[in-house]
Amino acid sequence: MHDATTARTSRTEQSKLSPLRGTASVGALMGGLLASSCCILPLVLVSLGAGGAWMSNLTALAPYQPVFLGLAVMSITGGVWLSRRARNQACALDGPCAKTITQKRYTIGLWVGGTLALTAVAVNTLVPLFY
Repeated sequence: MHDATTARTSRTEQSKLSPLRGTASVGALMGGLLASSCCILPLVLVSLGAGGAWMSNLTALAPYQPVFLGLAVMSITGGVWLSRRARNQACALDGPCAKTITQKRYTIGLWVGGTLALTAVAVNTLVPLFY
């Protein structure tokens, strides 16, 4: 059994992690989106009907793709670690663990960012095989 001071301290630590998890989730989304900006993003925008001469400027970001992928990987790794840590603290504190809406949003952000980054790597790896 936990006493009130231990519970209060754990809740304070958990509330300090919340902004970090949000930052990691946004970083994963931005890293994944920027990593796919040279190849996948223009294709998606054209498919949605948005096009124009400005879209050719997105290829200027291609040399920076490894940096964006590194940002996405670091953000995803940090986000997963923070989410697991917060969940373990909540489970130890309250017993049964239920995911809150905020935790679900962070998880969705991490998955979408990871999917975008993985797709960017897959496209760059597989496209040369077809040409």
